[in-house]
Amino acid sequence: MTDRSKWNKFWLAFNKKKMKKNQLTITTSSIVSYAGIKTIENKIDPFTRMSLGLLATVGLSLSENQTTRNIGLGLGIASLLQLLDIKKGGKITRNDSNIQFYVLDENQGVTILEPGQTPSNSIDGLTFKGLNGVFKVSDGVYVELGNDNSINYSFGFGKLINQNLRSGGYKSKQWVDQQTDLRWKELYRKSI
Repeated sequence: MTDRSKWNKFWLAFNKKKMKKNQLTITTSSIVSYAGIKTIENKIDPFTRMSLGLLATVGLSLSENQTTRNIGLGLGIASLLQLLDIKKGGKITRNDSNIQFYVLDENQGVTILEPGQTPSNSIDGLTFKGLNGVFKVSDGVYVELGNDNSINYSFGFGKLINQNLRSGGYKSKQWVDQQTDLRWKELYRKSI
């Protein structure tokens, strides 16, 4: 075996070991980042969690240190996994209200939400008696019900996305009458 072939063999073994270390760093970073992001799940909407994570990823990827770049890549993977939470639908994360709300559940239709209760399913909209309208909640948007019976957005980009990009938020009878999904009409009737 020549010196050159010995060197090539050593170099391949070294690179293989280095690649394994990089993969382990990326995998570990992804798992730890995802777990960390999930701890703030009910406080910050998934659009914001994903955006902030991707912004941090870009910052870390500019580093000259390979380990730092690998950690950034792991954070980026965890951030993109927030798309799964967006796909799950709208969500009520807190209910401090003292009245019944009516919720348009994605799977069960219109259901009653008692004070203090938070649904485990995704929602399309909600209302309460006297609102004289419905509140449309888009996929990935989180809302909180205040103790003054207000409907508030969780921290993040949810309000911007819901009202400006997805035409969500408060909707009047005129909007409800234009919907082909009859569940919206049923929900509206609960608001009057």
